Amino acid sequence: MQRVVKILIVAGVFFLLSMLNVNLVFADELDSDVVTITADDIRVMNINSITELLNQTPGVSAGDTSVKLRSSSEVKVFLDGRPINDPLSSHRAVKWNMVCLNNIEKIEIYKGGGAVDFGDGTSGGAICITTKKIDSSQGKVDVFFGSMDTRQYILNYQHDFSPFGVGLLFDWYETERYRTNYDKQKNQIGLRGSYKRDEGKNFDLSLDYSTEKRGKPGLEAYPSPNSRAESEIFSASLLGVIDKIKSSTYFSRCRREDNNPDKSQHTVLRHWTVGENITNSFSFPGIGKINAGFSFEFAHVEGNKISPKDEQTYGLKFSKDIKFEAIPLKLGLGIRGNFYSAFPNVVNPEMKLGYDFYGTDLSFAVSRTNNVPTFLKRYYETSSTQPNPDLGVEKAYNYSFGVSREFSDSFSVNLSTFLNQMKDRITYVRGDDGIGQYENIGEVTRKGFEGSVDWKVNNWMKFKPSYSYLVAKDDESGNWLPARPRHTVKMDTYFKPLDKLNIVLAVKYVSKQFTRSDNTKSVPGYVIADVRTEYSLGAARAFLKVENFADKKYHYGDGYPAPPRRWLAGMSWEF
Repeated sequence: MQRVVKILIVAGVFFLLSMLNVNLVFADELDSDVVTITADDIRVMNINSITELLNQTPGVSAGDTSVKLRSSSEVKVFLDGRPINDPLSSHRAVKWNMVCLNNIEKIEIYKGGGAVDFGDGTSGGAICITTKKIDSSQGKVDVFFGSMDTRQYILNYQHDFSPFGVGLLFDWYETERYRTNYDKQKNQIGLRGSYKRDEGKNFDLSLDYSTEKRGKPGLEAYPSPNSRAESEIFSASLLGVIDKIKSSTYFSRCRREDNNPDKSQHTVLRHWTVGENITNSFSFPGIGKINAGFSFEFAHVEGNKISPKDEQTYGLKFSKDIKFEAIPLKLGLGIRGNFYSAFPNVVNPEMKLGYDFYGTDLSFAVSRTNNVPTFLKRYYETSSTQPNPDLGVEKAYNYSFGVSREFSDSFSVNLSTFLNQMKDRITYVRGDDGIGQYENIGEVTRKGFEGSVDWKVNNWMKFKPSYSYLVAKDDESGNWLPARPRHTVKMDTYFKPLDKLNIVLAVKYVSKQFTRSDNTKSVPGYVIADVRTEYSLGAARAFLKVENFADKKYHYGDGYPAPPRRWLAGMSWEF
């Protein structure tokens, strides 16, 4: 009954708008919580990986296989329309090794939103990565080497013979890291093809194959010097645009193997997914244009400890962005229905408001989303975890208010507050015998504030300070969630003393974090500084980065030790 009421409310709002004597047109981006990073921005940052790039953004924390938006790991990541979250992980790990920094055209980060456009698993938000179009014939070679026997070689080439285009990517990476059994090796090869007849008709095909081998050293108190993990993934996507119709078809097949001979543990998992997402816009008398979309996903998993499972998910969405010509008010309304083969169906509404107050943009957003438990949380059995096939869906409610103003071409400010309330949170509960399972018993509240400034002092110096304040607690116990610092301060300073020389000094402060959910253990706060520099030599560039410049000893919020000072140098050639 509640779902029907919500649908009727949204439909009623659409009807009332159609009766108003105002002219409605499509609005610009309404949500100040959406951060867009372009290829030009990436070039200035002097960075070498996608995780480094994301960590420059307030409210974003990225690791080797993870990402959090405003402390939530329920984040969907898309590469050219296909999800790259690892379906064989318990906490939505991300296959960052599929992303080549050189190929990125833009990144859109939706903090605390995206339920209507991207479906479930987005209570934290969504990240959409778009690669560059093949519109020229060019190539690039990157060679990097550094401390801890780190080496990386990247070949990126594309050829345009209109209306067709082809591209090739090869990426090889290896490092010994800084702990015993913490080595890592990954390889990727990608092929791309494109067809562009005109602005209204184009297609892009991507094929990627990647492998990864790494050690799993464990916590310092519980080391696992012989634990190893291997994975391989093949993925394909076809993007098509025909006039107003946009289609994204994707397929992925992955395999994961974990082996710890010290505990006689050996696990093999296999998974495949096929999905489709299609959107279009329609015009209705008295209402105007409405965006509509339909999606489906079929998934299969099996392994030596999981019997074969098949599941299907369908989604149907409607949204409308409008603005009133008489007043500087913009409104966005959306609703999405998710239909599952394994869970009850849900309906999630979303509303956004934007107001231009004498050059200051004000925005407000409210939405509801849901998080579906992974296969591993429901069916995977280990020496410490029992399966729970009846595990249910989490529900999250997101609210945000933002203020942004561009005072001049060289000075802008962005401020936002947010509130996230989660019901039926999936929590791991351990029994007296030391064996536990995941259950829906938790309620969590996350709330906080973010602020950032972009100040270009002159042609050779720019500052980008930011501050994030976060309160993330379990409502029942009152305990802080682990690995969620209350204060995070970043200061990025960009220097350009010479026309061909760029230097970036990045300083970050992270406050104390608890490492256990019962708050009995924690790691202290820390301050670290990184230095990155780049010198252009025509078609070539020289790159040098020193992380943790002061060689600070500290721990991440999950209790793992962070790396000591390390460096990476390299050269790039364009042809």
